[in-house]
Amino acid sequence: MALTFQEVFLAIINWFPKNAGWMLIIGGAMAITWMGYETKRKQAFFKKRFKKEDWEEIEVSKFLKVLSFLGLALGVILIWASAVGAINNIAPSNMYLNRFGPHWDWLTTISCLVVGIVMFLKPINDLPWAGMIGLIAGVATAVLLVIFLPKSWIENETAKWVILGIGFALSTLVGISMKFWIGTLQSISRVLSYPPIALVVAVYCFVQGGLILLWGFGLGNLGNISPLP
Repeated sequence: MALTFQEVFLAIINWFPKNAGWMLIIGGAMAITWMGYETKRKQAFFKKRFKKEDWEEIEVSKFLKVLSFLGLALGVILIWASAVGAINNIAPSNMYLNRFGPHWDWLTTISCLVVGIVMFLKPINDLPWAGMIGLIAGVATAVLLVIFLPKSWIENETAKWVILGIGFALSTLVGISMKFWIGTLQSISRVLSYPPIALVVAVYCFVQGGLILLWGFGLGNLGNISPLP
């Protein structure tokens, strides 16, 4: 029996949350690369402070750079697995499904979300995201106003300045708001990629992912383990 487009689409979007245990193990492997990347960049495992120009003075291997930027795609996948798994109430592995039924695991979901955000932001921490998003929001608003407002209004010189002012004001407001939220996320990203902490994150991801895949439970439900049916 041929599958419908909707069935194929649902199978694709649900595949990653159904394998969230594996996604978490991949996140642990990436955390190992953070450890190597930052150790190489800072020339020390426990170095706490470094100058911004260290990036220019110390060459990080191309292999570590490629792995770091691979985290962009993998980060999106982990965030996807986390969000879809929670929304659709999907068990993170077949063993978990057999033990607890079709229910999402809160700790695996949160872990995938946090590690995914760090993986996404790690190679692009230095980009001015707040300003870029604010600018895009302002330009998009101005373009929409030009498209949907009556032409008679657009031809008015005053209206042009009003549209420009609205776009500028919106860019500023969005930029200020995003600076706070993105700054918070980037701070978390920098902390978790600090080599000793990255090692702890990697071990945690391996343990949590391994438990979910092999035994069908995680660290978040150790007190609620029942024999498999």
